Amino acid sequence: MSKLELPYTRHCFVCGAHNPHGLHLRFRRVDNEVHAEFTPQAQHAGFRGIVHGGILSTVLDEAMFWAAASTKKKFCLAAELNVRFISKVTVGQRMLCVARLKVDRGRLWESEAELRDEAGNVCARATCKQVPMDLSAMKDAAVDFLPDPATTDGMKLFADLGL
Repeated sequence: MSKLELPYTRHCFVCGAHNPHGLHLRFRRVDNEVHAEFTPQAQHAGFRGIVHGGILSTVLDEAMFWAAASTKKKFCLAAELNVRFISKVTVGQRMLCVARLKVDRGRLWESEAELRDEAGNVCARATCKQVPMDLSAMKDAAVDFLPDPATTDGMKLFADLGL
């Protein structure tokens, strides 16, 4: 099983290291999937003790971005996001997000992701249609990546960006 730590940014809400309101998640490529651990905190709740669906959707969306980007070695934008909530996620509940690129139609990609609890039960499932970004937009987006020895090999996936 090969593992590759993926880059992260300064200010992204999901992975941004310097975003005081962010989730600070780290994504890694595990074979043909992308994984991230997530333990929601009290500020992520909608109703008391229950994590807001928008937060869960955001985690799933970001994981699908990294699944597609690390497979295709290009960045993309979500064109359509569908989320199915299967069971509630509570504050403090440790979750694993797993995502993969399913379909490459050239100008349209499709990814899928799941949020699983510690027992492996799926609590939320998502699909996303994504459109690839052009090289100029990718270079602009990558300016925010932070240097980290742990992500050096993950950065090599995007060598065309001149990072």
